[in-house]
Amino acid sequence: MCITIYRKQVTVPMSGNSKATYIYMSIYYSLIFMALGAFSSYLPIYFNEIKLDHFQIGLLATAGSVTALLAQPRWGLAADRATSKNRILLGALLFSSLSVWLMPAVGGRFWLLFAVSVLFYAVQCVINPLGDTITLEIASKSGFNFSRIRTAGSVGYAIMAAVAGWLLDKNIYYMFPVFSGMLLLAFLVAWGIPKVEGYQRDRKVSLKELFANRSLVRIYLYTLAVNSTLGFFFTFQAVFSKEQGISTALIGLGVSIGSISQFPFMIFFQPLYKRFGIFNILLVSGLINAFRWVLFATSSNPIIYLATWAMHGGTFMLFYLCLAEYVSTHVPKELKASGQMMNSLSMNAISRTIGSLLGGLYAGWFGIRSGFVLSSIICFAAVALFWYFHTLEKKLTSKHGEALEQ
Repeated sequence: MCITIYRKQVTVPMSGNSKATYIYMSIYYSLIFMALGAFSSYLPIYFNEIKLDHFQIGLLATAGSVTALLAQPRWGLAADRATSKNRILLGALLFSSLSVWLMPAVGGRFWLLFAVSVLFYAVQCVINPLGDTITLEIASKSGFNFSRIRTAGSVGYAIMAAVAGWLLDKNIYYMFPVFSGMLLLAFLVAWGIPKVEGYQRDRKVSLKELFANRSLVRIYLYTLAVNSTLGFFFTFQAVFSKEQGISTALIGLGVSIGSISQFPFMIFFQPLYKRFGIFNILLVSGLINAFRWVLFATSSNPIIYLATWAMHGGTFMLFYLCLAEYVSTHVPKELKASGQMMNSLSMNAISRTIGSLLGGLYAGWFGIRSGFVLSSIICFAAVALFWYFHTLEKKLTSKHGEALEQ
């Protein structure tokens, strides 16, 4: 029988210092996601501009994902065992802001570009999950919701995505100074984040204890299936959109709308989570993903294109917040950083590897449009299986008089 560890997250009313911390960390998240808003969605366009083919673009995206797959568990254990998680975060911010310049420096020399991408992603992959780990702990002590802090990140992302769409339409190379500059500012701001220590300095805990929770393992498998289709989308949507006659400026507007669409889910996430539970939220999110890919595959109309981005809030963000909240409250404190790293692996590294590499091969054979049709089928199948096994476990645990944990 699996024993699930549950720790109820207790918060206290915000004091004056807590409000200052809330504002300060909101600024940090805004800068981090402003950097991503000018970089992540436009990097495939840059690769396309330097004459890389679909398979090479997919392979470069896979390089980042595989690198994160290998690096993030090690970063997680290092953070859990560090005297200060903040120092690791500071180093990652500084190195990422500098190493990104290696990409334009090597130009279109593919294997050099592959090597510098591995170097860049080996450290950049730690920034978001470790920042979430630090922020979740501070939030629980200071009395504010993590989802509200994350909202500030999406505001920054939305603003920068729209600005970047206009700016990069003039010159795609502008993405590198914008990304680097935003991370340097975030590095300076991060010096003021309250210190958060690791909890394994005295007692070492094996990473395998994280997987003693069967519900968490099932959630990870479902997340992996659904987010592999998002990995395909993030790698090829910009290239596919350009091929369909969508301008870079309209792509930027779509990314901005996608970011804005997440706001209601972040603002009202806590009552939604308490009311419906993680299973129901993830089930609905999987269905939204499925219908989104149907629309994206069947229409190149600009209005439909923007509508697919308006659905983005019900996809990635719901998974992100559900996993962050679940790990924060159900995983021992000695493994919280490792748990957030595993969240990132299931939502980004592994799923991006599947979506980018296998998706790149599939797109090379059958076309990108067909890849989105297949993505929709995968999501419908994942939803059906997730519902089936959840219902099956509910019946089994009910027979044994055990309470099903939502």
